[in-house]
Amino acid sequence: MRVLLQLCLALVPTGLLCACGALPTQDFDHSSRAAIKRVTVVGIGTPEHAQARIMNPIGAGFGLVGNLVELRRRAGATQEMEHALAAAHFDFRASLASSIVRAVSRVGFSITRLSEARPEKEQGKFLSNYPPPVAKRVDAYLDVYASYVGFEAPQSSTAYRPRIEISARLVRAKDHQILFQDRIIYGCVENADDDAVLIKADDNLSFHDRAAFQVDPNRTARALQSAIDATAWELAKQFM
Repeated sequence: MRVLLQLCLALVPTGLLCACGALPTQDFDHSSRAAIKRVTVVGIGTPEHAQARIMNPIGAGFGLVGNLVELRRRAGATQEMEHALAAAHFDFRASLASSIVRAVSRVGFSITRLSEARPEKEQGKFLSNYPPPVAKRVDAYLDVYASYVGFEAPQSSTAYRPRIEISARLVRAKDHQILFQDRIIYGCVENADDDAVLIKADDNLSFHDRAAFQVDPNRTARALQSAIDATAWELAKQFM
């Protein structure tokens, strides 16, 4: 019974999951910008795999059997998308980290990257501890983790588009005061989440079905890269 429950929970509509995990937001106070010039980006938290899913799958309305069918469909779509990214030699983890560093450096911060790997148990949440400020010349730490990277279709009959969900926090180094905290979601089509910065998906980055991911692996990788870049730039804009 527990296994069946876990299978069904995997298909709970995305909107319900988002509502349960709301992150308290805090806008960046630009008056503190004069004192925050040197920012260290800690290791970016990422999911174990990129994913492909349908937000409101048609099979979810047909009980346990329908849920199992949709779970199989989701696993197949994810596998085809992952194969395409592998064929294009695309590493979404490295891409996300590089894009965030590049974007935030464009808004005037002097950026360094923390060499230490992020603890496995904190890949999907903010770090519980930050290095002491005496260890490095740093004014603040930028802590980012991604809860979703991949593609999503609103309905079973609609196209897949990139979707990125990140949570970000800027923490002052000397006392660990939170200077900024928010969620940024790329790929919103039908999302009324008022507790996040929303970025509409680019219609030019769509794939009509899961088989389309493998038709041109480089296009699949470029689509995800474009979404990652847009998400990173939206994060950087919060400090402008």
